[in-house]
Amino acid sequence: MKIKILLSTIAVMAMLPFNAGVATAQQYPEAPQYPEAPAGGNESPESSQLLGDTLITTKVKAELAITEDIKSGDIAVQTIDGVVILTGTQPNEMLIRKAEAIAMSVQGVKKVDSSGLVVNTTTAD
Repeated sequence: MKIKILLSTIAVMAMLPFNAGVATAQQYPEAPQYPEAPAGGNESPESSQLLGDTLITTKVKAELAITEDIKSGDIAVQTIDGVVILTGTQPNEMLIRKAEAIAMSVQGVKKVDSSGLVVNTTTAD
């Protein structure tokens, strides 16, 4: 299951540059050269942050998926303005702290809110 999640995450990350409309003159040498756009281009700060938040969420999910003992399928990840919000369950408090540390280690993360991540008190027999 973790391999499936990891492969899906890698596929999403590989597609991000295409969705952002990234193209360079080197890729299309026959394209006419235009003067550079003013600083900031036509991307709004919100769209830049959205792309950054999406990338952070993807990276956190990927790291959780490949970490031993973490039940990544039981953790939902959301990022808002660089703040990662983890919700769901884990078997014990130690794994919650581990998930929190993994999220904090991802570049671009400003803060991790794991208050929605709780210990699963029910046991499966």
